[in-house]
Amino acid sequence: MDFTDDAFVLSARAHGDTGVVVELLTEAHGRRAAYVAGGASRRMKPFLQAGARVAADYKARTSDHLGSARLEPVGEGPSALFDDPLALTGLAAAAAVAQGSLPEREPHPGAFLAFEALMSAFALPDVWPAIFVRFEAGLLEDLGFGLDLSRCAVTGTMDDLVWVSPRTGRAVSREAGGPYADK
Repeated sequence: MDFTDDAFVLSARAHGDTGVVVELLTEAHGRRAAYVAGGASRRMKPFLQAGARVAADYKARTSDHLGSARLEPVGEGPSALFDDPLALTGLAAAAAVAQGSLPEREPHPGAFLAFEALMSAFALPDVWPAIFVRFEAGLLEDLGFGLDLSRCAVTGTMDDLVWVSPRTGRAVSREAGGPYADK
């Protein structure tokens, strides 16, 4: 199984003396783990950080084996966020959420595009928290756990929606959800 695709690095961990196993979020092939030979080198470490955009040339003997990848950096990556610790925390959280929730080897192009939009938004300190929430909600929807926050599940009104029903995933107004607030 061989492919070339745009990707974001979600995480990297040392493997052996000079190698690294990276988790990638690719546009057309979903979340993939890959071995990167020489990934612990000084030249490669800067773009093996969470949130770095790379062009990945992935090769594996079969679709079930851990493949190897050659990575080339695209753009400056997360280094633009070094002066904003809150944005770096948001980036780490977004990478962890994507890595923990997306199944491996299953394409989710919407998740890739949402992650790409979120990466662009981290440069806007007043806006990115709202986009982060939309990223998480979109990720849940893409995985089949979508929320319907448009109107109250009980009364049908669109005002004063403060609760989410854990059973249905639909919004509930303050009045209708008051008796169940502790649940």
